[in-house]
Amino acid sequence: MKDKLKQSIIAITSANLKIILYSQKVTQRDLAALTGISIPSINRYYLGNGAIPESNLIKIAKALHVAPNELDPSYQPTKDFLSQLAEKSSDPDLKFRTEYLKQLIQNSNLSVQELADKLSLKPITVYKWLAGVNTPSKENTAKLADLFNVSVDSLTDTSKELELTPQQKKILTALPSNLTDQQTDLIISLIKSVLTNTN
Repeated sequence: MKDKLKQSIIAITSANLKIILYSQKVTQRDLAALTGISIPSINRYYLGNGAIPESNLIKIAKALHVAPNELDPSYQPTKDFLSQLAEKSSDPDLKFRTEYLKQLIQNSNLSVQELADKLSLKPITVYKWLAGVNTPSKENTAKLADLFNVSVDSLTDTSKELELTPQQKKILTALPSNLTDQQTDLIISLIKSVLTNTN
């Protein structure tokens, strides 16, 4: 589990670095000059081929005028991020469609930080949901449903996922996120009908 989480964090850090460099119109060469870090190392971090050591992370954050955890979500001055991430606090009785939440977030173009802010939560909480370590409480599920304008049932009814084949799921994930539950259910039934008849 920890290896997968570390790889996820490296990928997130790489994506954050790309976004910040692009938005500030700073090249990898510029960043190397500003920080004193070698260009190959900067390129490695940029491509997500390794974690950024804390000393270099702080240099990069300072050069780009951002907080270290805006680059690397695992940067926690007081408590180990992976330990926090491993702490379980979800409701075992509440089934949750994690992949559907990922799709909603992707379609909304919200960052994890922005989503956490809108829900008045810490980003670590959202990362736990996305990593499948925890699931949102009933209260937070209701907040998510309200934020994304979907029903609570659409976020928690895992039967919709379990009944679909991989091919059907692929078609479903390509649908717009702003469809009503009734439209989604109708499309699901049509997908099943069409694919069943062609098999």
